Amino acid sequence: FKLGTMQEGERLDDVTLPPWAKGSPERFVEVMRCALESDICSAMLPNWIDLIFGRKQQGPDAVDAHNVFFYLTYYGSVDVSSIEDESLRIATELQIAHFGQCPMQLFYRPHVHKFARLSKRRRFSLGESWGVNDLTSILNINISTINEEDGNVFNDGKNKQQPFASAPLSYWVHLAAPPPGSHTPLVKIRLAGTDRCIAVDAQGIFHFFRWAWKPTVVTEEQKQQQIETNDLFSDQGCFIAQRELPHFRTVPRLMYSPTDDDINATAVVAFSKTLFASRSQLLVLSDGNGHGALALQLVDPAKGTIQGEILIPDVHSDRISCIAMNSIGTASGMGGVGGELAVLGSRDGTASVWRFISSQFLPLRPRWRIHAHLGQPIVAVAICTSLNLCATLSSKRCCITSLANGNVIRIIEPPSKDLQFSDSPVMCLSSQGFIILVCQSKDTGTCNHSLQLYSLEGVHLGYDTVAKVPKNISIIEKGRAVLVCGEMGVSMYALSAISPFKKVDSWQMDNVAYDIDINSVVAAAACSEGALRLHALKGISEWSEEFKQSKTFEVVGHALAKPAQKLKNVAVGVKGIGSKFVGLGRDISREAMSDVRERGMGGFLGGIIGNNSSKR
Repeated sequence: FKLGTMQEGERLDDVTLPPWAKGSPERFVEVMRCALESDICSAMLPNWIDLIFGRKQQGPDAVDAHNVFFYLTYYGSVDVSSIEDESLRIATELQIAHFGQCPMQLFYRPHVHKFARLSKRRRFSLGESWGVNDLTSILNINISTINEEDGNVFNDGKNKQQPFASAPLSYWVHLAAPPPGSHTPLVKIRLAGTDRCIAVDAQGIFHFFRWAWKPTVVTEEQKQQQIETNDLFSDQGCFIAQRELPHFRTVPRLMYSPTDDDINATAVVAFSKTLFASRSQLLVLSDGNGHGALALQLVDPAKGTIQGEILIPDVHSDRISCIAMNSIGTASGMGGVGGELAVLGSRDGTASVWRFISSQFLPLRPRWRIHAHLGQPIVAVAICTSLNLCATLSSKRCCITSLANGNVIRIIEPPSKDLQFSDSPVMCLSSQGFIILVCQSKDTGTCNHSLQLYSLEGVHLGYDTVAKVPKNISIIEKGRAVLVCGEMGVSMYALSAISPFKKVDSWQMDNVAYDIDINSVVAAAACSEGALRLHALKGISEWSEEFKQSKTFEVVGHALAKPAQKLKNVAVGVKGIGSKFVGLGRDISREAMSDVRERGMGGFLGGIIGNNSSKR
């Protein structure tokens, strides 16, 4: 970009980095991002907002804060176009141009302060427990800080608790598949609603689960003590989970199962994060027929049934090999219409981008088509709606494409000539600007696999070796951490340009983990042998109490629904009788008015009086 020149004639070019950045733009951005998320900056930012955009910009508060400027600098203080004197107008424009203008005042109340990282009133976050935004943790600096509220010492070193590795046995439950075995693995999973879970196995059969957390009864004193403590495992209780079996009249499953053609193949499927059809059904995308068709299904997790399905033929000329979905608009917290964006990868070397807004208006053709892999089969795809980007991967290149116009903006190749991208459908695109790819050696005699970290500019940031190819990689904590599912469970890594793939936690399992989904209070993992594993997070007891209260209100509402319906029917009947009387009155009035027009008022009254006198 041409940024112009300074008044001295010096051309504006790249930013001169400070010495502590060590010549790395990625390191500079990482340190500045951590500084913005620190408690010191969080405490000072509201005051700065009040001075620039808030209540201290103008008025008595601005005078008390010594934040007063010349009157021409304030927004809307003078209308330059209305100044008739040309010399005065030019002088005003020059003063505004050289001195600047204050922005529009947006807030009139004191800006809200963010709770400190060690505050007891702040909600639990996995990222904070792992230190993904803590610069001392990223730089491996062991510093002890003191909580100003209670004076407790918080150690940023390696001795702190880990939400998964340090959890007691009561914090997780293993729900095995019913006998007889053996069972195919669950390959995709999604937490739906407040107490439901839906999964798909390798043969394309849907599995529905229901779970609840039963907290231990505690006194008010113990409850207050749990709130005040910083213990990650202060919630006392246990899981109650069950597998909801169908009625066996029809087994809910995908429209096409790849095991019919290849016994080693697994179902290609993706769940939406957005609930469609009055927020009660999930949209499920899958390979339609193994020859390029796309299958769309609306699944109700509460009822365990498929409410509708559509097959769109000839979307690609070969089988759909991978699918990725991400929510947009209100569902992702960014505002807008809402819905889902999906990217499909095919063996024909092309990809397509789809947008789903409503269950009543499903698209029949894609928004964009991506032709950037020179005919090489696409093995993995990823999408990030916050960056408005998607990534497609083949054995030789990774292409980053803009979702705004479908243009390829970056092509990434393996870090060395001895490596190639893995043919497994695993890759990840973080909203922080990181791309995680899986590489393997070209030598077929060795089985060396590694996780490679890139930036959006294609800069290789680092790698980490793994024993086997991961089954899935999921992004959490706004792109600051990843969950890697594999042979021994789930491994958690913090993403950073300074310390790539720093392992912060692990969820050890006896089964192979194929997929994982996490919300604010529970984590669900899809495992081999058709098993499901649930893990509780801090705050699940409080959430469970709130959920019980909401369910109580819902039950009371259903109980009052029948009497209310009866009253409504009675009211409708009374309204019908009243409507009949009103209609009869209107008919009489019409006959009377027509009689008056024909005979006049005297004839009309005479007829009435005559009728009455004759009756006497």
